[in-house]
Amino acid sequence: MISTTALDPAALTPESLSAGLLSRLGAREDLARGFGPAASPLPGAVSLLGGAPSAGDLPLEALHRAAEDLTSDPAALVGALQYSSPAGIAPLREWIARREGVDASRVLLTNGAFHGLSLLFDALLDRGDRIVVEDPTYPLIFRDLQHHEVEVLPLPLTAEGLDLDALEDRLEAGARPKLLYTVPDFHNPTGLITPALQRERLTALAEHYGFVIVSDNAYAGLAFPGVQVPEDYPTDSELVVRVRTFSKILGPGLRLGYLVLPSWLVGPVTRLRANQDQHSSVLVQSVVERVVGAGGREGLDGGLEAIADRARTRYALRADLLAHLLETGVPGGVRIEQRTGGIFLWARVLDDRIDLAAAQRLARERFGTDMALGRYFFLAGDDDDHGRLRVGISHLDEAALTDGAERLIAALTAPEARR
Repeated sequence: MISTTALDPAALTPESLSAGLLSRLGAREDLARGFGPAASPLPGAVSLLGGAPSAGDLPLEALHRAAEDLTSDPAALVGALQYSSPAGIAPLREWIARREGVDASRVLLTNGAFHGLSLLFDALLDRGDRIVVEDPTYPLIFRDLQHHEVEVLPLPLTAEGLDLDALEDRLEAGARPKLLYTVPDFHNPTGLITPALQRERLTALAEHYGFVIVSDNAYAGLAFPGVQVPEDYPTDSELVVRVRTFSKILGPGLRLGYLVLPSWLVGPVTRLRANQDQHSSVLVQSVVERVVGAGGREGLDGGLEAIADRARTRYALRADLLAHLLETGVPGGVRIEQRTGGIFLWARVLDDRIDLAAAQRLARERFGTDMALGRYFFLAGDDDDHGRLRVGISHLDEAALTDGAERLIAALTAPEARR
């Protein structure tokens, strides 16, 4: 029977409302560690966390001209302000399809790569399913995966790449993962490029044992000059999904990425997308279409490839600058084990007497900088940093990067950071 007794307004506390009204998902504690507890930055802090292009690397003029072109065409502007299809606007999808070597029906535009991953996890994973992830790996995927309550099987990364022998042993012993998550180019955090032979072998394993390879290639196009990158996992396999984003080249605030799906996943993922938020902003899609040169247009500022080429050249210079500063400024040295591309460096501090967690506290509280500790990228969940830090190179110009590096060096070499 429904109670007709009026509630006492004094009893409607935040605690009682949370206990009585939140769903199981809404009430669940966030178990994803992310990059660790956030800090309140000091005034004038220069963070080395990174993750996005710097102001000087954003294609501001191209975006301005694209927006001007769109808003000066009343018919195009009206179209960009209407509802659209869940998969995205045709000209941009067709441009992507040509780049990826697939039919446009297999391309679905998303609100960035993380949204694409969330859609995939919703379409593929049930409670108790097994998934394989690289160890170390990009930790923010666990923000979404925790809601699916899956069993995670770590796949060790070696200096030569994925430990596929270890994976094959698990598969032969009976492990049956639903999917494998991988960052094949300029791996986050290690910078590793998965060799071509390993990509071929992993694809063969996926097709033999029936699991989906989710290739999160957020840094595609950002190889440092002279670095060769193999082709991504093959789209002619029905067990490969490519996840891409425009965030790392055009800017994360656009919130635009895409999935390249095998045919059997197009319907389920599109249906889930339609039931969640219908589609990505048509206005943003239309601006990006003009920047990259979709729909028969000429790309602005040379199109996406030229914009990426300018960025990766600058990032290579910054990577060398940061590596030199750390290697020469820290007693015992710092080793950058992969100089390949992307927007981060994975730094190994060779002096094991340096307490990296203590150095981070000093960096935050005294010197005004920050970096990501190695522990948050490994699956063990303990306090071992493996002597490693991840530092960003894309979000600061050379002067600011030098400033941030000098602050980090001061924290690493402070007496209070010694064990």
